[in-house]
Amino acid sequence: YVRGRERSRALEDVVEEARGLVADGVKEITLLGQNVNSYGRDLYGEPRFADVLRGVSETGVERLRFATSHPKDLTREVIELYGSLDNLMPSLHLPVQSGSDAILKAMNRRYTAEHYLGLIEEVRKVNPDISLSTDIIVGFPGETEEDFQATYDLVERVGYSQVFTFIYSRREGTPAASMQDDTPHEVIQRRFDSLVDLVQENAFVQNQRFVGRTVDVLVEGASKRDERVLAGHSPHNITVHAPLPEGVRIDDIVGTVVPVRIDAAKAWYLSGAMLRD
Repeated sequence: YVRGRERSRALEDVVEEARGLVADGVKEITLLGQNVNSYGRDLYGEPRFADVLRGVSETGVERLRFATSHPKDLTREVIELYGSLDNLMPSLHLPVQSGSDAILKAMNRRYTAEHYLGLIEEVRKVNPDISLSTDIIVGFPGETEEDFQATYDLVERVGYSQVFTFIYSRREGTPAASMQDDTPHEVIQRRFDSLVDLVQENAFVQNQRFVGRTVDVLVEGASKRDERVLAGHSPHNITVHAPLPEGVRIDDIVGTVVPVRIDAAKAWYLSGAMLRD
């Protein structure tokens, strides 16, 4: 309603641009769209996002990601690529928005919580080590305590590595903007705070599996708190910090992938030691 109808670039143009980026030394490419899973429906009559992933993967780019997926259009063909494309990173952002079927219907999301959980099950069968993230809106007009509990239960069941949580705000031009709701703000805030606590607990638990493992980190720069500590992201799209070894300057390794042995895991980041080749 707000952004207008979807428009897809030609498949050949996307792959050609990716090929040029790889030739220039780019290590990671993220395919971006409001709903990448519906890519191509306007051009080819059917979604062809799996073709885009395969085409860009074949350019030899070291890391490939995409955002954002819509559960109503995520196909088995795309899911299976998590088991066959070596450079498709093991992380998936799949916004659920709510765990209540009533709220999902009011949002016009066009899927149920059961369908969403089925997709999560399929993804984890293909890649059990994948990291999952999502978006949640708390306080959508008409949300009851039962609706919120359904969302809370879904988040607890999935065990996300990261959740972007939002309190609903009216957006002119959308159908929801005209929906009436008399839920007190303090009730919505209480629900939001309890969900944030759960999200943090889940993220901490999910990150523990990396302790003792060596992960490849794409270095993006120095930590904002300490210029002698590198900051980057792991294949699972988790922030990683590690002190620079003696004699290594951050400028020398920015844009490169370095091995880091993970020694500790917090809710929002991993830390460890950079290993020399």
